[in-house]
Amino acid sequence: MSIKRFEPAKGVFVNVFDTPKFKNNYLSVSFAQPLSKETSSMNALLPLILTRGTVNYPTMEKMSAALDNLYASTINTRCFKKGEVQFIGFNCGILSNSYATDDCDIFGGTLDILHEVIFKPYTENGVFCEKYFETEKKNLCDRIAAQINNKTSYAITRANQEMCKEESYGISAMGDEECVAKIDNHTLFEHYKNVIDTAQIEIFFVGEYSDEIEAKILGALCFKDRSPEVLSTSVVRSAAAVKEVTESQNVNQAKLSIGFRTGKILSDGDYYKFVLFNEVFGGSPTSKLFMNVREKLSLCYYCKSIPEPQKGVMIVTAGVEESNKEKAQNEILAQLNDICDCNITDEEYESAVQSILNAYREIDDNPESIESWYLGRMLSGLTTTPAETAEQIKSCTKEDVADMAKGITLDTVYFMKPEGDSNE
Repeated sequence: MSIKRFEPAKGVFVNVFDTPKFKNNYLSVSFAQPLSKETSSMNALLPLILTRGTVNYPTMEKMSAALDNLYASTINTRCFKKGEVQFIGFNCGILSNSYATDDCDIFGGTLDILHEVIFKPYTENGVFCEKYFETEKKNLCDRIAAQINNKTSYAITRANQEMCKEESYGISAMGDEECVAKIDNHTLFEHYKNVIDTAQIEIFFVGEYSDEIEAKILGALCFKDRSPEVLSTSVVRSAAAVKEVTESQNVNQAKLSIGFRTGKILSDGDYYKFVLFNEVFGGSPTSKLFMNVREKLSLCYYCKSIPEPQKGVMIVTAGVEESNKEKAQNEILAQLNDICDCNITDEEYESAVQSILNAYREIDDNPESIESWYLGRMLSGLTTTPAETAEQIKSCTKEDVADMAKGITLDTVYFMKPEGDSNE
């Protein structure tokens, strides 16, 4: 099943996945902008403040009560990046009107509240409520600081930061504490108005679609024409000198994150071959990294590869004993070289293909997975469906996988080692 995409106003896009599969309608509104250090922190702060209160629902309690009366509809904030594009906004879970036991317009009522969240925030003296502003600044700083508590994901983040230090991709979508602390209320409110008027808008709807649903979406999300900045991501196809970064943290288990330049991005058109490479290499429990580095050689507690399709980078992440760092790193690179030499067994190849095909079949079972799939392809100028891409996967050969491996170059090795007695 394909997606319908149209542009009701310049720079405003509506993406519709019409399906009767779900009882709940899924709706999201995202403001897309180039990822930059100057705006990432303000962008991350905006959705948090906008959901604190509106003109007619000036407190979170009143907004929550109104949503509860609409069969427990939800409005959640979102902030993430794809490549070097930052997305902020909201997503909603809305029970289909056909399941209402009365004549309640659940969808229309939820959109009315979402309209207020976006266009009519609660203000005082021409800016955001100062209490809300200060509270959400602190909350965002706490969230940023808390990232270090998950050492596995933090090590991946640090590897990306070091690998892409001179590129926008190295910037966190959540911003950083220092920048958040410097934001003042007036500057943020002016930035809010600019985002509403100029950012590219991506609206996604997953559920049973109709002319009535469309009219309600366009009525509530009435954005005017705009000329948004071009959404693009810089790509470094090949690594230069290898960077080595070692940091000490309060952990029992060391974290090894190896960053690669893949030489391949989604918009190249043959990225599906790289998807199959990744599955063979480290993307599944039957991959070379898992079966050899972890299971056969016992050099790590976990080991997997995580590619970024827009940026053309890949992180191999592993939990290791500090004494096994060099052995694990060398074996990870040896497994990559094995694929370059097309040393891929029939079992490894078939297991990888089936794993991908199963994953693609499951995409249509989750509204957020559907959105993520098409949002990534929108950024890359593609429209291929999971089913179409599955057919492309079936056409791949072991030689295709080996060719993908040959284009990969080592860029950065980040190692988080324990410091003294520690508890993770």
